[in-house]
Amino acid sequence: MRLPVDAIDATSPAAGEVQRSDARIDSGVRRGAAVDDVTVARPKALRQVATVLGPDLGLAIVFLVALAALVAEFGASFVWAKGPILVAGGILLSLLVVAFVRRAPALLRGAPGAGTDFRAAARRVIRDWAPFTIIMWAFESMETYTGVIRKTGIDATLYRLDLRLFGVEPTVWAGRLYHPLVTDWMSFAYGLYFVLPMVVAVALSLRGRRDDLRELSTAVILQMGVGFVLFLVFPAGPPRFYAPLSSGGFSPAHLHSLTGLYEVQQSAFDTVDPLRVRSAFPSLHCSIAVLTLFYAWRFGDALFPVRRRLYFWLCLPLVVSLWLSTIYLRHHWVPDIAAGLLLGLVSSMLAPWLRRTWPRGLNDRPLVGQSR
Repeated sequence: MRLPVDAIDATSPAAGEVQRSDARIDSGVRRGAAVDDVTVARPKALRQVATVLGPDLGLAIVFLVALAALVAEFGASFVWAKGPILVAGGILLSLLVVAFVRRAPALLRGAPGAGTDFRAAARRVIRDWAPFTIIMWAFESMETYTGVIRKTGIDATLYRLDLRLFGVEPTVWAGRLYHPLVTDWMSFAYGLYFVLPMVVAVALSLRGRRDDLRELSTAVILQMGVGFVLFLVFPAGPPRFYAPLSSGGFSPAHLHSLTGLYEVQQSAFDTVDPLRVRSAFPSLHCSIAVLTLFYAWRFGDALFPVRRRLYFWLCLPLVVSLWLSTIYLRHHWVPDIAAGLLLGLVSSMLAPWLRRTWPRGLNDRPLVGQSR
């Protein structure tokens, strides 16, 4: 039985042993408390980082980390002048110009706080549009690695699936519809895949609806991220590169347009190495077209406040034409399209959920409606 400390002679060996035992207990309690503090601090720190970044910028940074890993393993293969990169970067610069023009009179008068106001507006534009620009550059650069990780593609499997479903390869059958004007229209629709959702994004940005803009950005980044993983796991080229079809399967052998739009478009597409770029499955043109319809319906009032569904109805025939163009122009197999439609639907539904559940600071106010 342990005696109370005050009942033991302070000079006795027993008193020393009790004191050493108590010291060890106190030390253990302090170490345990320190470990608990660290355990609590880590999730708190991660939450704070997530709060600052937001889902759009956070996912974009994950993309950059993945690109860095690919560069470290396979060497640098950066892309700079592709259309989506130029569109996103051009919008960012244009919105900075708009922010300056809006404040130019106050800046020229030397109004108090005018410079501070412009700098704050510029930071908001850069913050909101940097994820778009980053993801477009990273994705276009990462796409060049899709054929170097897994060498064996699934083109033959996709071809057999098309034949099993339709009894004929749809891209071959579509040759019956060939006409130079049809080729022009399909090329025009196909090229709008990234422009159409950016119209909504710009409207949201100009109206100061920053939360809505970031949700749309998150949906785009989710599509690009999941799409890239699927490119790596299921590498596939377009039907026009598939040897059994490209060597005599198509009629006509080559499509032509009246205005030359198709030829300009194809000259850009066909500069890629078909053995290195294997990014047909899923079709991101189809998935982003789904996103366009989703957000044209959801945020169409940013463009037409009175007739909030008008942009959706304007986009619908263009999007349907885009989906059909992937077959007519021989860019995709039907399973590519199905996977793209599913990816577009899932990511468009997941982005609003991330917006609701992503951590926010206690003092954060909603960004919607903030002035620019």
